[in-house]
Amino acid sequence: MRLIAAALLIIGALAAVGFARREDRIRQQTTLAAIATELAGRPVGVHCPGFLRSLVDTRGEAGRVAFGPDGRPANHTDLAPATCSALRQLDRVDFTCIERGDCGFKEFKAAWAAHTLAHESFHLRGFQDEGIAECYALQNTAFVAERLGVPTRQAQELQAWLYKDGYPNEPEDYRSSNCYAGGPLDLRPQSALFP
Repeated sequence: MRLIAAALLIIGALAAVGFARREDRIRQQTTLAAIATELAGRPVGVHCPGFLRSLVDTRGEAGRVAFGPDGRPANHTDLAPATCSALRQLDRVDFTCIERGDCGFKEFKAAWAAHTLAHESFHLRGFQDEGIAECYALQNTAFVAERLGVPTRQAQELQAWLYKDGYPNEPEDYRSSNCYAGGPLDLRPQSALFP
């Protein structure tokens, strides 16, 4: 009888933990969807994989948006487990390292997660071309970071850092010769700041 009671207790505890994690994931998806909706200019969703799905994620992409045969984007983006995890903890990352010039991969990975949400949001807006979505995302990474709790100044430094150190190293189809201050893809040509 004790063995059955212990087993039921363990099963109950695991179910409670699973339920709590699911509720946290749903809250996070709602927060991320609100940010993506603003950038996409229409109501969209963000999917973060649950525990079991995250164990078998083999895509290797930080995020993705499916486009239909008509060129229209889906109404949601699917983010990788690592992206969702980094976004969940973004407000706890110490980005003061950018000013000091001693950031490591941990900080870059966290910053890139904010950038990924911005990038996928521009796909959701209808931009299928990777170079265009990337340029627009680079100009809106600070917006995402701020919405997730990064102080304004650090969010702006984070955005500039990704443009300076990340963008030149991206694959060719993610870069555009029109992505520069005052260029055709500059979303704020009246501003001296770019991205």
